[in-house]
Amino acid sequence: MKLMEDTKVKQLQPNAKKTNEESLSEELIKRKQITDSPFEVITRDGYSFGVMGNYRLTEQNYSKNQVKEVSEELEKITWNRVVQVIMILDEIKDKLKKKEIVKTLDKTEKI
Repeated sequence: MKLMEDTKVKQLQPNAKKTNEESLSEELIKRKQITDSPFEVITRDGYSFGVMGNYRLTEQNYSKNQVKEVSEELEKITWNRVVQVIMILDEIKDKLKKKEIVKTLDKTEKI
């Protein structure tokens, strides 16, 4: 009985080692939420940038204090940022309208 337990452990060990190697090769992405805003700072591969949902708002920043600099940029309320947010919201609204139209067409085709 003891031999079977040893065999099972030996079979699981190579698989665990393989999983660790795979996780090391994966890309690491860090997210930092900007307090009281819909913005986040994404950091990956040595650079950071600001986003709102799936939309990038800032340029890639490679400096030493990149997260802090991008955070400060996103916290500023500028006309440029206001226009960016309005355009993003308008695009999201258009996508939702298109989905609603497709759903309506699908329902009418079934009837």
